Order: sequence, then C-alpha cells, then structure tokens
Amino acid sequence: FQIAFFKRWWEEQDTEMHDKVRELVKNGQLEFINGGYCMNDEANAHYTATIDQMSVGLQFLQKEFGPYAAPRIAWQIDPFGHSSAQAGLSAQMGLEGLFFARMHYQDYERRAQARELEFNWVAEGRNIFAGKFFRQSQYSAPPGFCFDIHCSDPPLVPNSKSPEYNLVERINVLITYLSNQAAAYRSGHIMLTMGEDFNFEDAHMYFKNLDILMKHVNADTANNGFKMIYSTPSRYMDAVLSNIKNLSNKTDDLFPYADGEHSYWTGYFTSRPTLKGYIRSMNSFLQACKHIELMAPATSYTSELLRLAMGVAQHHDAVTGTSKQHVADDYAERLAIGQTQCENLINTGIKHLTGSVNDLYSCRLAANESTCHITGDTTKSIFTFIVYNPRSIAKDIYLRIPMSSSAYRLVNPTDPTAFVSYIPTHYTSYQINPKALPIEAIVHLKVPGMGFTTFQLKKDFGIDYRIVMKSIPVVKTENIRIESESLIVYFDGESGSLKQVVDKKSQKTLRISAKFMNYRSNVGDKLDRQTSGAYIFRPVNGTVAQDIDRPILKNYLPGEFVTEVWQSFGDWVNLVYRVYVNKPYIEVEWTVGPIPMDHGREVILRYSTDLDSGKTFYTDSNGREMLRRVLDYQPTWSLNQTEPVAGNYYPVNSRISIKDMESHFTVLTDRSQGGSSLSSGQVELMLHRRMYKDDFKGVGEPLNETQFGHGLITRGRHWLFYSDLDSYGDHRDIGLDLFYQPVVSVGGDVEVGNIPRSGIQNTNKDLNVVTFERFDETSLIVRLENIRSKSEGGKMISADLKKIFGAYFSENFKELGLAGDRPIEKVVKDLKEHTKYDSGSVIVLKPLQIRTFILLK
Repeated sequence: FQIAFFKRWWEEQDTEMHDKVRELVKNGQLEFINGGYCMNDEANAHYTATIDQMSVGLQFLQKEFGPYAAPRIAWQIDPFGHSSAQAGLSAQMGLEGLFFARMHYQDYERRAQARELEFNWVAEGRNIFAGKFFRQSQYSAPPGFCFDIHCSDPPLVPNSKSPEYNLVERINVLITYLSNQAAAYRSGHIMLTMGEDFNFEDAHMYFKNLDILMKHVNADTANNGFKMIYSTPSRYMDAVLSNIKNLSNKTDDLFPYADGEHSYWTGYFTSRPTLKGYIRSMNSFLQACKHIELMAPATSYTSELLRLAMGVAQHHDAVTGTSKQHVADDYAERLAIGQTQCENLINTGIKHLTGSVNDLYSCRLAANESTCHITGDTTKSIFTFIVYNPRSIAKDIYLRIPMSSSAYRLVNPTDPTAFVSYIPTHYTSYQINPKALPIEAIVHLKVPGMGFTTFQLKKDFGIDYRIVMKSIPVVKTENIRIESESLIVYFDGESGSLKQVVDKKSQKTLRISAKFMNYRSNVGDKLDRQTSGAYIFRPVNGTVAQDIDRPILKNYLPGEFVTEVWQSFGDWVNLVYRVYVNKPYIEVEWTVGPIPMDHGREVILRYSTDLDSGKTFYTDSNGREMLRRVLDYQPTWSLNQTEPVAGNYYPVNSRISIKDMESHFTVLTDRSQGGSSLSSGQVELMLHRRMYKDDFKGVGEPLNETQFGHGLITRGRHWLFYSDLDSYGDHRDIGLDLFYQPVVSVGGDVEVGNIPRSGIQNTNKDLNVVTFERFDETSLIVRLENIRSKSEGGKMISADLKKIFGAYFSENFKELGLAGDRPIEKVVKDLKEHTKYDSGSVIVLKPLQIRTFILLK
C-alpha cells in the first residue's frame, strides 16, 4: 500500500468521509499494510532514503489515525528482487511480516517443492516472517478468476437454469488451483490474492462474484477440504505462525532475480544512470535542507516538496530507471522543484544565521555541468561562499567551483589552512553544456560537523592564467609517479593508464589497470527471444565484453593538493584520475556518452588487479551490510547458471570489494550500479546503457535516453580504496564522505556577521547522525547510527545525547521505532535487554545499529 496515493485521495475527502474511515480503522475493518510513501525498490534505494520515505508514510498514518493504523506487514510485492537490508529495516520499524511476489525461478521451484515459501528472515540481527506468494512473479487473482471490468474472465453464474451457468465447473477449477497451492505451504492456511494493478474499479461487481465463490466453496467444505474467509495479511500471518513453530531461516538476500533461463533482471541496477545519480545527490541535499530548516527561523520555504519528491523517487519504477521516458522526466522535474524550494530555504536560513544583509544563491556544483550563473559573472570583483557540511563530524573537503577566470585570490577564510588552485575545465564539459565556464577553482578547506565555514574569492588584477595547473609533458617510456600521504600511485607514461598502487602504511603493492569495455545487447536469439532492456541485462553470447578503444593520455596536471591524469578512450568515453594529497583513495571521474546507436551497448569499467580473490566478492545491501557473493553460486539452493555474466551481477548500492588473505580493494560509487567480479582480482561496474529494443517486461519502449538531440552523456565518480585487511572497515568512513556532499551558498560581497554553529558535537567517525530534523511544533527527531559491522571491527559505541545535541537536547526524550511512528516498546520484544547498557542521556549502539529518538524542545 502506497500512502502517496491514499494521501492524495484523503485530502480530497470531507469531514464525514474522514470520520467513516477512521471508524473503520479503529474497528479493525480497514488495515493499512506497508505504510511507506511508496513501495520502494530494494536494489537501488539507499537505506537513508528508504527510512525517510517509510517515515513520511507511517508518520502520516499515525497523525491521521493514531496507533490503530500502525501497519504490521511490509508489502513489497512488486520490486524485482529483495534485500536483506530492507527486511532488517522493516523489522526495526516494527513490521512483523514481509510478503513479496518475485523470487529467482530456480529458488521458487525448490522452495515450493520443499514447502518453504514461508520462512524466518534473519537480517541485521532481527527476525521477520517472510512469505512468497504462490506462482512465480504473481500477486494477482488465480487464472480465470479476475472479476474486474478490465478482465475478460467470465463472471460466476450460479443459476442452473441460465444458459451461462458455470458455477460447478468454475469451483472445480478453483479447488484444483487451491489444492496445488496448499501443497506448497505447511501451515494449513493459504493466502488467495484477488486483484492486480488498477483493479477494483468496479468493486461491487468484484465482491459480488467473490461472495458467490466463497458461499459455494464453504457449502462443500467437507468434500473439498477448503474454507474461504475474507482476511488481511496480518491475520493470515498470525494464523500461519500459530500453526508452525519451525520455519527455516534465511540470512542472505534474494538477488539476482530471474523469471526464466535467460531473463535476469540485473539491467535495472544501472538503467538511467543520470537519474540514479540525481536521486542520490538529492538524498544528501535533503538531509542538509532538513538540518537548516531546524536550525534557522521558520520561513515560507520548507523541505516538504523535496521530501515528498524523494519519497516517490524511491519507487520500484523510479530509481530503478524502469519507467517510460516521460515518467522519468516527471520524477526529475519533481525533484528539481523540491530542490529549488530547499535551495531557497537554505539560502534564506543561512542569511538569517549569519546576519547577512545580502542575498545568497545556489550553484549546483555536483551537477554534470561546469557552470554557475553567479561565478560566471565577469563584472563581479568578489564572491562570498558559505559552506555547510551535512555530515556529523568535521570534513576535509575539496570544492570545485566553475569560474570565468583564475584571477581571484582566496581571502577571509574561516579555516586558516584553506587553499585555492585553478585547473582547466575538462573538455567533455563543453559537450554536456557548451556554456561551461573555462576554469575550475579547487578550494581545499575544513568544515565542522553539521557546521559552516566561509571564504571569499577576490579579483586580483596582478594575477593571470599563469597560476592555472598546466599539463606537464611526459616521456612516454617513463611512468608517472604521484605520492600522497597514504599512497604512491603509478600511471603509464604513454597511455595514462593506472598501473600500480602502494599503500604506504602496510607497504603492500597492488598491480591494477582500468579498462572501459562494453557488452553488446542481445536482441533475441535461437536460445530465447529475450532482449536486453530497462529491466533485463542479457549480453550477446552471454560472456564477452569488448574493449571500447585504446586509451590515450590527454593531460597530466600536477598540483600541490591534487594531481590529475586525463585519459580518453575514443570519441565518447573519458576518464580523470585524481590523487589528493591527504586522502586514502584515488578518485576516478568517468564520462560516458553519447553511446553510438549502431547496436545496443552496456558500458562497463573493469578494474583488474593481482589480488587472489578467487570467485568471491562482496557487495553492500542498500549501503548497510556487506554480503558475500560467490561466482555461479547461491547459498540456499544448487544454482544452474544459464547467464554467466548477467546471472552474476548484483546491485552495488554504494560499494563492492574483493579480498585476499592480506589486502582488499574496494570501489565506492556515487550512485547505484550493477557490478560483479567475473574473474579473480577483477571488479567491474556497469556505468551506462543504451539499446533500441524493449525487453517485454513492462516499460513498453526501448531504453534510449537522449539530450539535445543526441544520446545522453553521463558523468560520475568512483573512489578506489586499497589497504591491508586491518584497515578494511575504513570504507565505512570513506563512504559517508562520498555520500554527504557539502552544500554551498554563494553571494557577491556579502557581509558575514557571524559564523553559525550547528550545536552538534561529534568527534567519533564511527558514529553517524542519520537524521536531525523537525518532528512537529514541539519536538525534533534524531537518529544515530553505529556505521561499522561487527565483522569490520565494529564495537559498541556510547553516545551522550546531551553532549552531542547540546541546546537541542531535552531531558524529556523518548525512543521510537525506526520510522518514528510508534514507541520502541511496540518494536522490540525485550525493552530491558534493548536498553540495558543505557544510562541517563547516554545510549549505546551495537555494531550497525540505528536508534531513533524524539527530543522535546
């Protein structure tokens, strides 16, 4: 059940209808399930976005209906695969059961035969009852029993004198179906789903037929063995659990999903990469917007539009990239409207907080385009920047600001160590936007956790383009050597290709290369008519990726704080390596497109190393736990691999790792992508897709994104992290730095009266403030997270709410379930055990645990 639709209907109703619905809910006659603003995707949605969208819906129900409406069931019946993080988060929200429709066809066949379609899912240390619907990929009525006006199935005719009389024949068909379904379950109870997408438009006709069906089945229970009743998912779950005490346990996830030998739903892990990147960047931006909405005096601007747009964007046909193009455009438009509202809120809020009399503006520095209407104004002699860090610990950041000229020096920085350098805008930026500015200022500075810093760039006519970082000629027979505080990195002097990385701390060396390749999209063959499309990834021949072109070194730009190496791979693929002097990773910025339309292509970036990782690799579950993957293997059934590439692809929401006995290599991503390790020491990530055939799975049009009359150009980043295993868990800290991007307000010669402080005090990099926002007129809601898992060296963390939140803290605080819609007593079975390490304002977080609190103002 998706609250976005119900909320729209609810707001159109009068008081009389509101009272009727509230009475039905209070009496238990109307039950809400799931309760999220949407039914979110489980491959591409980041856990913070899932928590946010579920909170919007569940808190709406709490506000309108009180505790009577609190759902007990997670209803994830349409996503294309299911994550362990979704199961774990659902349990932490107080949901007791999770029902779904899609499962790998081989897993389904095994479970149906073993009568294990219902099981106990153990995820993130929590248990949740899980139920797979009968029939693969279906949540509709049994064949022949759809009574909606859109269906062509015959209505029931119980009058034996009618020439259309069909009651006995129809009931016999149904009893056969029910017998087959009952054979796949253990409890003696089965759920018969009736309905589908867009059904019950004539509810009276549908229920009239159901009444007839139930009456006559129940009249012959002694012979047919079935009794039919109207019920709800929670009542069904209670009935099942009252009869079964020994459900099997599941600890992994349900990826990848396939509904046929050559139909692996792994393409949508990457489809519409620019929309995926936009949604991820808006996730971080929304957190900053909510922070400042709480810190600053109220204005006419709110975070509501972006909050709701982000809620819808997590839908299983939105962030997945599996909608029609005009629908994807609508998702992006809603986000842009919400973004503009939040930009106004942030700029107005910061103006109040700083005591500025001048207006502030936003430049979308994280966008694909190197442009800014403020800094591109050549008539301005000074620009003021106020930077906000939405992460709860201090960050050392590198801002890249498009400029019309390098003739500006840095003045009046809050951070005395701040430094600016200039670099030419990458030539691909002009392909994306012909009006891109020619120069980028790289400003290195430190920003307090959930706090602000400022600086100005002032025109100095004694400075000219001579200070722009210049390309250094390289002797082609020599390697390029770049050394930072943590790494020594070697590149090939002729091609610019990455060759070797030395971790200075452990003195371990990794041989590595990066190569752009593409799979040719299948348009159907002798084996199967299945094509690649928005949902499906199916390469021609199943196995072979082709090199796109020979790499060429385009630029080598050494600098004091960052050094860049530019590469091209033909006309439409480009790569920039960045080595920062004080960062433990290598930044890889990729730009892909327009993809030629000679045939369908699926573009990957493959990293090859000398790590002896064998067949094992690790991917994250929605940014949470790292799950072990093994090539051509599933832990709960004997896999018959029929698609050796697509069948080994998994969702990479934020990172993918390989390891040997001593070291690891981890790639962190700025958006969800499909990825795998098809050979020992390799990691590949799919960046972009374009094809001219639909895959017959529901979109109804090819995945062929364009811009300005040409194929879409998309740009993104990977952070490459290599170290010994002792430092492996540091990927958590690095990943949060990639997720929480700074927010920048820009003005002219702005008088900054004071530098506001957030009042948040946190120095523990393993402690993350997930949520800091207004809850209602008298309170705020906060969520704290221990970011490390136990397997990554995570330990229990003590967090003093009073010290962390300072003036925002209230002794009158209380803990809620994860979505903030119900008391913690309704979520945990043993409250004493849950709080046994807490003392006063000090709470304790176990590894990877998130806890939610209301602080009264």
